[in-house]
Amino acid sequence: MGILTEPLQYIRDVKLPKGCFAVAELGDQWVTCGGKHQLARKFYEELGCSRYESIDGNGRGTCTQDLNIPIEKWGMFWRCEFDLVTDFGTGEHVFDQHQVWRTMHMLTKVGGYIVFDRPCAGYEGHCFYLIQPNLIAAVAWANCYEVVAFERAETTRGHLVRGVLRKTNNQRFMVPQQGRYHKDLKPILSSDLKIRGPDHKSKALRDAGVIRRGVGDVVSCEDSEEDIESLHANHWMRG
Repeated sequence: MGILTEPLQYIRDVKLPKGCFAVAELGDQWVTCGGKHQLARKFYEELGCSRYESIDGNGRGTCTQDLNIPIEKWGMFWRCEFDLVTDFGTGEHVFDQHQVWRTMHMLTKVGGYIVFDRPCAGYEGHCFYLIQPNLIAAVAWANCYEVVAFERAETTRGHLVRGVLRKTNNQRFMVPQQGRYHKDLKPILSSDLKIRGPDHKSKALRDAGVIRRGVGDVVSCEDSEEDIESLHANHWMRG
């Protein structure tokens, strides 16, 4: 797997402890941009990483594990130990997406960062899953992550969504429900999600660009009539 230019810059930009931060990556990663082709471990060590782990099923990482399996069954205690946890093109190849996100959550320290770069369109035959931005919104909302960065990108093979999430508390991993169906799903929502409300009404998620108004988006009750008219006009102009 290769780490592209933009995710590398995300890592340079986040506020990691100087000279003593710990990194866990899903997949044995390589830096493959800017003419370089080197093990990601070397890149992190140049930034001051004091501990590096890469988790993969191919035997080439520092830890050989099946990411479909809950972290409790790995035979090691790695909970909340890492300042930076990454998924640069590994998670989409794992069948159990719940375990992928739960594992990243459980590896990350409070105040630590989850950085991801995942396909969302194209990439035919490449992976099991293409994720939607609203999945990122739902995971972030349910688990009180701060969205530090988020963007969509186009490659020769398709489209990607990438970004940075910051873990803000030590709550257990919360399985999200799709926000636009919040009212219909109230019988099965956890009390936390019932109290927080639907993710699509989050100004922070909208400001970060994770949720965009468009087909299927629900206009919040706080929006003015002018905003609603503008939304419809922009939709039809886009065709």
